[in-house]
Amino acid sequence: MKKLFLAAAVLGVVSLSSCKSEKEKVADKVENTQENVANTVEEQVEAGKETMNKVAEVAKDLPSFSDPKVTAFVAKYNTWAADMKLAATAGDANKLAELTKQSVDFGKELQGYTQSLTPEDAKKLQDWTAEIQKNLNK
Repeated sequence: MKKLFLAAAVLGVVSLSSCKSEKEKVADKVENTQENVANTVEEQVEAGKETMNKVAEVAKDLPSFSDPKVTAFVAKYNTWAADMKLAATAGDANKLAELTKQSVDFGKELQGYTQSLTPEDAKKLQDWTAEIQKNLNK
């Protein structure tokens, strides 16, 4: 009887200690996951700040044109490009789909303005949009 009681006591102690180590392992995994999430969020925030700085830098250098409609188009196109870059950085698929649909309209509008501008203004507009597209593709 003593041997049976001793065996049960040993099994009880072993099982309790093994449960304790599993709880510690789970706690470690939870802590590691929390750290990974925090690091990922921090990286995304930094990427967003970089994007905003680039957009602000490009916005400072918006070209002006003899036709005020084209200047207004440039401001609208710049806002669209900034939204597109932010949506891509954030991984927002719905916003990207919406903005991609708008890109077709911008392309048509751009083509119309390019044909009605002076050759100097048309070149300036094409160069500026090419720079914006290059920034979007980075």
